[in-house]
Amino acid sequence: MTWSQLAHLAGLAFDAPAMNLPQCNRFFPAQMAPVIYARNNQKLTGNMHWGLVPEFWNKPLEEKKFSTYNYNSRAADWLDKPTFRRAIRQTRCAVPATYFCEYTGEKGSKTTVPFTRPDQGPFAMAGVWNHWRGAHKGEPVQLDTFSILTTEPNEVVRPIHPKAMPVLLEWSELDLWLSGSFGDAIALAKPCPDDRLIVS
Repeated sequence: MTWSQLAHLAGLAFDAPAMNLPQCNRFFPAQMAPVIYARNNQKLTGNMHWGLVPEFWNKPLEEKKFSTYNYNSRAADWLDKPTFRRAIRQTRCAVPATYFCEYTGEKGSKTTVPFTRPDQGPFAMAGVWNHWRGAHKGEPVQLDTFSILTTEPNEVVRPIHPKAMPVLLEWSELDLWLSGSFGDAIALAKPCPDDRLIVS
């Protein structure tokens, strides 16, 4: 995915600073990834840590390891858990991607199965983000972090991962997810139609 392609698909602010999109094949939890978010009625992008740190976390960052952070969570949990309750209403975001993977196989010999759009085109995954201020190893820290929303798997994903799949957004739904009312946005938290996803 190129920056100009992302800017066009997402309808980013005309004066949004261009990003050097990472050329890596995959992102993993606790890594930095490009995220789309809204501010002052404009859509912007920024690199954020994958793993939400809630605004109420007031201990040093090293006391809560990234491996135990919330990388993704089911829609129902976002409505109930304090970690997500404010973010799902106030700071929603979207994570651009060209595919996502799920693991399959026995422990110790798992393999990844990639899922893409039939046309191999970019899409966006629904998420939330938070700007956290605190301390890490005695130094002040400001950190933008995000988490991905998941839902029931559709019939394409279910044979590989029967528990959940990311909430995939159409680009035409991006404004509604980022800036729409809570009710309208959360209505998007459902499996994508089966014909919009294939095993790549």
